[in-house]
Amino acid sequence: MRQFQEVRRRPRGSTAIIVMACMLFYSFPAYGETAEGLLTSEEVRENIYCSAMITDSVYLLAGDRGRMYRSEDGGKLWETMDSGVRVPLFSMSFPDAQNGWICGKAGLILYSSDAGKTWQPQQKVVERHLFSISFGDAQHGCAIGDWGAVVVTSDGGKTWKDATLEEDVNLYGVCIAGSGVGHMVGEFGRIFRTEDGGLTWTEITSPAEQTMFCLSRNNDSWFAAGLDGVIMVSFDNGQNWERLDTGITESLYGIQVRGNEGWAVGDVGTVLTTTDGGHSWRHVEVPVKKRLYWIGTSSLSKGSGNSGFGAGANGLYVGIEEGKLIW
Repeated sequence: MRQFQEVRRRPRGSTAIIVMACMLFYSFPAYGETAEGLLTSEEVRENIYCSAMITDSVYLLAGDRGRMYRSEDGGKLWETMDSGVRVPLFSMSFPDAQNGWICGKAGLILYSSDAGKTWQPQQKVVERHLFSISFGDAQHGCAIGDWGAVVVTSDGGKTWKDATLEEDVNLYGVCIAGSGVGHMVGEFGRIFRTEDGGLTWTEITSPAEQTMFCLSRNNDSWFAAGLDGVIMVSFDNGQNWERLDTGITESLYGIQVRGNEGWAVGDVGTVLTTTDGGHSWRHVEVPVKKRLYWIGTSSLSKGSGNSGFGAGANGLYVGIEEGKLIW
């Protein structure tokens, strides 16, 4: 397990340090939890690190201690699911409405073939923490994480290949397209590009030095976000990147764009929105009480950026309906 001194390699003074530390070290055994009964979003009290909007009505949340929650009514009520593990779950990817993968602590990868109802562990090829996972389709995927860890599959996770980088660099966000083109981001703003689904990587020029925690794509547009409120974008399929001025200094942990609409979320309840495809971003005011918590993930409908949700610390949940936040 990595120690706090590794986490402190990021710039001081950011709550991002605390968030990442909590993910790795404050994971205690769960007691007395069952899958019986339904919860409202207010009754979910676990730190949520990742999410998926599988369909317009089926939502999934996962986070600390292996906790997982699934909704079939658009986030109104949640069922506690059995992940089979009691360690942090950091990232999930559903390339279609049935097949999904989750990665987590110490090289863990879980697979679901029934829209997140049940989960099975897949082959573990590294012991390093995997912070992000992405599938371009139901066969081709990649997960990345600590100490340059990269693992790749071309058969839906039946087998995984270790493609770990030779150098020590913490990697936090990966996104793979169906064509095999993909990018990953991490410490000190570093960006890497692959054209073979993650087997080999080439570092490309970055416009920022801040650590990037998340990465997503919208057709040929790519978006990364991280420390100090920095957002980096590429509108030429990742060939060239530019840094945008967001006007904030709070760290960002999730970013998603669909069409012209998109959302970025982060520290102290920070929410940004775009209505021009990610070319510019506007800060959204949130209720004072919500600023006590970080928002660690956001998910949008595959068809529209006007519909989705975000989640984070202590089960904080916010819906997105017709482009408005519903707390």
